[in-house]
Amino acid sequence: MRRAGWGVWIAYDLPGSYEELPPNLLDELKRDRRWCHGNLMNFRLFLVKGMHPVHRAVFLTGVMSYLSAPLWFMFLALSTALQVVHALTEPQYFLQPRQLFPVWPQWRPELAIALFASTMVLLFLPKLLSILLIWCKGTKEYGGFWRVTLSLLLEVLFSVLLAPVRMLFHTVFVVSAFLGWEVVWNSPQRDDDSTSWGEAFKRHGSQLLLGLVWAVGMAWLDLRFLFWLAPIVFSLILSPFVSVISSRATVGLRTKRWKLFLIPEEYSPPQVLVDTDRFLEMNRQRSLDDGFMHAVFNPSFNALATAMATARHRASKVLEIARDRHVEQALNETPEKLNRDRRLVLLSDPVTMARLHFRVWNSPERYSSWVSYYEGIKLNPLALRKPDAASQ
Repeated sequence: MRRAGWGVWIAYDLPGSYEELPPNLLDELKRDRRWCHGNLMNFRLFLVKGMHPVHRAVFLTGVMSYLSAPLWFMFLALSTALQVVHALTEPQYFLQPRQLFPVWPQWRPELAIALFASTMVLLFLPKLLSILLIWCKGTKEYGGFWRVTLSLLLEVLFSVLLAPVRMLFHTVFVVSAFLGWEVVWNSPQRDDDSTSWGEAFKRHGSQLLLGLVWAVGMAWLDLRFLFWLAPIVFSLILSPFVSVISSRATVGLRTKRWKLFLIPEEYSPPQVLVDTDRFLEMNRQRSLDDGFMHAVFNPSFNALATAMATARHRASKVLEIARDRHVEQALNETPEKLNRDRRLVLLSDPVTMARLHFRVWNSPERYSSWVSYYEGIKLNPLALRKPDAASQ
């Protein structure tokens, strides 16, 4: 868009974010697999001529957020293999025959310390800066000083437990993308959906087994190396349990009552969220048992449905034939046989809904099965009531 001459602005001054996360770890990983394939495909634009350096940085950041997983896994695998070699073989100080001086092994602790320190800075400095900012601005809207601090520590704990699990899944995603495995781009689950124990052990069983073998092997070879691997292997061993527990809505509701992981929008909801909750409750009170049938028969609901229909097409002979076919197929069957998908197709076209309404009203004897089905549906008396001034 920018290269085509359009101006692109980021609304950085809009406070708050209302993007809802997937309800559990497994659904989040399904989304990550789609994003992984998308970022790898978009990386082809990295070397396109005329691309702004900022956009190149965005593509590089996006692809490295997933390529870092196999790199991390390779680092751990090679470190483990090197430890196995050192533990099972005798050190050789004289590599050549008649060698006068031994070749002593070199230990560079400054490199290990530098790697460890830089990793800790990248992982924890953003969290530290964020908590310092909240402390300076005021912690009341986050549950108070001690609660926001405890929330940070618990978030760090969960990050440590989930990072190795994501590493293995992301490694598989990257490999599958290069192998050309197909990815299904379905709409993500948004409603509360807890993970069952069977599903958790099915999806995390291989990680649990890998963690057990890894831990037992390192304990047998060198307990000191197991100490460094402990955050990795024990996170893999606990992965099914963490996946199930973190998916439970009751856990989230309990922490909310304790004012943990609280955000300002929960402490003091903005008016747009208050109005949304109020209108959702109003809609639930005025809901219909079978809205599609009311939209077909009731003139008021039919007018509302045709006005709200999403499909808007230019007139064409092919479209008119398709509309007539949809109407005939629907009326030739009983309403019970119309599944949800077919009803949505009819509801999406205002012309089709208007024709259905006209046909059943003009020929009630011909479509007696529809009439008798509709007469058995009760109309919610609140459905057509106008909202009072207090609720607007």
